[in-house]
Amino acid sequence: MTPVGSISDLAEDVLSVNGRDVGSRRSRRVQARIARRARLRARAAFLAVMTMLGVLLDLPAAGVTRSGTAAHVFVAHDWAFAAPLSRPSSKKPSSHAPATVNTVVKTVVGLGDSVPAGSACDCSSYVSLIGEALAAKQGTDVVSDNLATAGLTTQGLLDQLKDDSARQTLLSADLTIITIGANDFDSGTIDDDDCGPSAGMACYKDDLVRLRANMDAILARVRALQTRQGSRIIVTGYWNVFVDGAMGRAEGEKYVTNSDSLTRAVNGTLAASAQAGGARYVDLYTPFKDYGATGDDTTLLAADGDHPAATGHQLIARQVLSALQR
Repeated sequence: MTPVGSISDLAEDVLSVNGRDVGSRRSRRVQARIARRARLRARAAFLAVMTMLGVLLDLPAAGVTRSGTAAHVFVAHDWAFAAPLSRPSSKKPSSHAPATVNTVVKTVVGLGDSVPAGSACDCSSYVSLIGEALAAKQGTDVVSDNLATAGLTTQGLLDQLKDDSARQTLLSADLTIITIGANDFDSGTIDDDDCGPSAGMACYKDDLVRLRANMDAILARVRALQTRQGSRIIVTGYWNVFVDGAMGRAEGEKYVTNSDSLTRAVNGTLAASAQAGGARYVDLYTPFKDYGATGDDTTLLAADGDHPAATGHQLIARQVLSALQR
């Protein structure tokens, strides 16, 4: 930030201009230049004071989308999903986790399937909510580019990363959030005996191996495209790769047991890939399963039981924001 003079110094400058003999055109031009400088210094001082007040009081600032339209403005103490800023840690980051740096995020990019795309929910996705929250915390504009597509698999995301438009978008990303993998698995076989935990989920063994290989490749490509200093990658897990909550229970006990076991295996694979690829893994299984007094995540889900509702997107945003502070 450019140093600015005190308010009293600025007042003296203005007063000295107002009291000067300005009988000539030249003196009037000099007066105008000095007055402009004084106004600029006063404006800079005002902005500096307001910035400090914004940090101390969590005053909101507007975020913008890629199209340039104004996004929702949030006041910090009213956020349903905001996490408090933490003090910088003196601990050295592990070799597998990205360093936490005080980098201002200007662009958030979302990648993945129908979950980050906001399908089945007439609401703001967690990608947008995170951008808006960061804009309010930082007091700066944050652009949110959500490239997530319903039905996308890890192979589909690898193909998308070959697209020039997607690559150009990622070049400007300070924060990339990835939720992908659920569509790599066929829900039609989930009730089969060899797809359950007692059989070691043998029917999904090859799919899990392929998931790991594709995720490693995805993270390598995204990392190679992130040119901004301090840029970060977040990989989220799932609460269930298939239908969950009341809708899942309606499918029967075997469905619930087998889908839960597969989800845990998928999340373990995603977490291992994130660690190896220098990304941060964010657990969504635990907060969804522990939600409320009964641990029933039905109210976090849309009517289809498969995608997050508005409350689910808010919970995911809160988890990601919390992870960014660690």
